[in-house]
Order: sequence, then structure tokens, then C-alpha cells
Amino acid sequence: MSDTVATAPPRERAMQEQRIAKNFAAFEHYLARAQGYLAQGELDAAAVHCAVASHIPVQNHAGIFWSPRAEKVLAEIGARLPRASAPAPRVKEHRRILQVGTQMAAVGGLTKMLGQWVAADSAREHSLVLTQQRGPVPTFVDECFGGRITRLNTRPGGFAAWAMHLRELACGYDLVVLHTYCEDVIPLLAFAEPGRHPPVLVLNHADHLFWYGPSVCHLSINLRDAAQDLAIARRGIAPERNILMPTVAEASVRTRTREDAKRALGIDPGVTLMVSVARKLKYKTVHGMTFADIHAPVLERYPDAMLLIVGADEPEDWAPVRTRFGDRIRSTPELPNPKIYFEAADIYVDSYPFVSSTSLMEAAGYGAPSVTIFTYPQETRIFGINHVALVGNTLQATSFEQYREMLGELIADPGMRERLGEKARAAVAKEHNMPGWLRWLEAVYARAAELAPLDNRAMLDAVETPHFGEPDWRHEDIFGGNWPIAQFLKSYIGVLPLHQRIAHWRELRAAGAFDGAASEISHTLLPEWLKRSVKG
Repeated sequence: MSDTVATAPPRERAMQEQRIAKNFAAFEHYLARAQGYLAQGELDAAAVHCAVASHIPVQNHAGIFWSPRAEKVLAEIGARLPRASAPAPRVKEHRRILQVGTQMAAVGGLTKMLGQWVAADSAREHSLVLTQQRGPVPTFVDECFGGRITRLNTRPGGFAAWAMHLRELACGYDLVVLHTYCEDVIPLLAFAEPGRHPPVLVLNHADHLFWYGPSVCHLSINLRDAAQDLAIARRGIAPERNILMPTVAEASVRTRTREDAKRALGIDPGVTLMVSVARKLKYKTVHGMTFADIHAPVLERYPDAMLLIVGADEPEDWAPVRTRFGDRIRSTPELPNPKIYFEAADIYVDSYPFVSSTSLMEAAGYGAPSVTIFTYPQETRIFGINHVALVGNTLQATSFEQYREMLGELIADPGMRERLGEKARAAVAKEHNMPGWLRWLEAVYARAAELAPLDNRAMLDAVETPHFGEPDWRHEDIFGGNWPIAQFLKSYIGVLPLHQRIAHWRELRAAGAFDGAASEISHTLLPEWLKRSVKG
């Protein structure tokens, strides 16, 4: 298999540009439906179609990173909803913080960062609102907030009703911070009039994706400089309303030596163990080259080396390499606590084609040197590692040949591993761990207090058009997929009023979106708030 197949500009560039155009047209189709429902006064249906529209550029890149036209629809819906009891007074010192999330999953960097933020900022009072939680809230999240958690989607109503409740809740706080999913429209409805609620800060955690929020964003918190550049250039957020704040990472505390961790995993302590930890989607096969293929030459050259991937599960197209090397390459499903794997790692290898900065930081905390791959032009640096403490402390290869050479040097030189691992550990401890990270957080609060209230009128008069150059065509090439749009609408049908549920049920049934009578009944008759009350 050629090493250049995933690094050279793909021959399919023209095809990716055509897909971007097709994706943008699909986005505009659902946006037009949202605009039509707004004109008819069907507010929940308009909001739902904005949500459905957003899934398209999130899952299938459409050459845009935000949509002023969709946010204008959401702002107009928000302006028609009853206002909060009174405009929130502006304060210079933020003591009560309302954190807002869409869902809190047991596994994932977003949940982990929120918990660490609140624990680190213990001098302030934090409460949490979850707009669309599905399933129980993880116990550690509930404990972190001392039970001060409100679930909007267990209340009767739909997006409009939940947004009104969020708007009322926010009146009792000095600052609102959004940790919401890209497609979440509820905060856009709730905070449509910036002067009538506390300032809204947006954590730019999905910095490589389309997301809703620029028009309500008093301050964008960017976790790396590439994200900040993109927020200014492609999301319409003014430079002064952007600030850098690294990811907060919990300080790593060893409970086992590296050798003991290997033994506990059934691995010979003498083996040089390469470990990678990320979500499955980050190991996507690109142009026929799998993550296993990338490492096969290293395993061939160094018979005492082993690769263990946590989160990839067992992709079928990895089978030839697994057959060839047996237990020297292992992969597991996603795990909520992969601590022992970090403790066992001699070398940490980043996920590919999309990086996992949180895992790199965690690996550094255990003194493991890390290697990442970035084979694309600088215009696409949003796909690479440019996080504060990782810059200069993570080996970054610009070709697969160089990547394998770096791994070979580390495998052959334990002293080099020790030196680079300690350097990375010290840098992460200084910038991403407590107490050093607090100075970044305090700078965020200070900037929020300094800024004048947001005036979003000019932003909402803009019209987005798709881009076809870098990083857009490559974005679709790497991350694009054939996501069934009907499934997006189906997932929201329970939010609609009954007459709209019935109308959309007919549309989805004609499209073959249901997999049986039980699914049809569940989606048509049961409102979302009732399902979540029972299942939560």
C-alpha cells in the first residue's frame, strides 16, 4: 500500500467539491423549510428544522462553519417568546456561573473538562442546565454540581418552552457558559436578545465543525490558536470577542509502575508498548489506508514493539494487519476509564486522521513521549496539534516515513523517551493542570467583564456562501460521510406539537425512516419530554 495515498492531495478533490455543493443545497432546503414555518408562526417546527439543517454541515461538510441566516431565524423565534422577568443587571465580578450543556456522556473530553473546570473554580457557585439529555446524568457530574442540575427536556413542551425556562433560569446568574453540541438551537432561542440576559460565553470545543452560537457569543473561548483564527475568519466573531484558554486536564497520579500496568494487561514488561486512546471515529480509514496499516512497518522492523489502541473497537479492514502480527496489535472498544493503558505506555501515538489533544495531555501526565501525524498544508492546521503545552513537546511528523522514523528512534532509545516524556509532563502541568490553568480562566472572566454588550444585528444580516478551497474540501474528504438526513428529522419529531408530529410522521414513513410499528408509534404519539422523563 502506498504511503502517499493519504498524504498527497486526493485525486477526488473535484468530487469533494461537488459533495460540498450538494451538502450546502441540502442545508438550504431545510433552512428554507425553517423560514417557511417561521412565516406561518409554527415556532417549534421552525426551530426543529434549523436543528435538522445544522446536522448536514456538521456531518457532511457544506463549506460553512456557521450560518447567519439560520441564526437569524432562531433570533426571530427567540424575540417572539415571552421575555424574562427583568433584564439581567451587568456585573463586573462573576460569582454565579450557569453552565449549559446539551448532554453529559460518561465518556468524552467535553464532560471531563466541565467537571474539572467546576472543581478548579470552587470559589464560585456553578449550576448546570442540560437542554437535551438522553439517559441518566453520570453520577460524577451530579456530584460535581452538588445536585444543582436542571434537565429541560423532562418538562412539558418543546424547544420554545425549554428555551423560555432557560431564559428565566439565567436571570439569576452573572454569566452563562455554553458547552453545547453544534446543533443545539435552544440557547440561540433563549439568548436571542443579548442585552436582556447575562453575557454568554461559548466554549469552542468543536472547533473544526460547523456550530450554532456566534450571534449570541459575548466571548468565544478557544482551546488553541488555530480555533481562534477560524472563529475570526469563518464564524464572524470579532477578534476582541475571542480569547485563548487551554483545555484543563486533571493532574495524572500514578497508581502503578509502567511495568506493573503492563503485567496487569497481560503484556510482557520487556515489550515496548505504543498506546493510542480516542473515540472510534478518530481512526477512520482514509483512501484505503487504515491506522493499522500506518504502523505495520514499525511492528515489522521492531519485533519487541506492540501497539494497543483503546477506542477503535475491531474494524474489519484492520484484519490483515491483525492476522499478520497477532497479539502485537490489539484494539478495544471505547472505555470510560483508560487510566491503566496510559500508565502502561512507553510511547503514546496520536489518533489519525483526526487528533485527540485530551489524550495527548493525559499521556504526557504519565511521562509518555507522544508522536502525532500532520500531513496537510498549513491552511488546514485546524486538523492538527497546536495546543498550548503540546506545541514543541509533541513530536509532529509531516509524512508517514518521518513518523515511522520518529517511532523507531523512541523504540530504540529509552533515554530519549524519558527526556521527552518529562519535558511534556512539565509543560502540561504548567499550562493545563491546576493551579497554573486558573490564570487562564481568570483572564477569561476578566475579558468578559471588560467587553461591551454584544450587538449582533450586523452579523445576522450576513449571508453565508460555501467555500471550496482549504480547509473545506479536505474537511469533507477526511470526515464526510453518507449520513441519512431523514434520521436527523426523526430524532427531533417528538419535540413538535402533535399536529406537526403527525405531518412529519407521514413524511418520514414515506421515506422509509422507521424500522417497524413500535418505532412509528414511539416517534409519533409520545412527546419527547415524556420519553425523557421515563428514560432519565
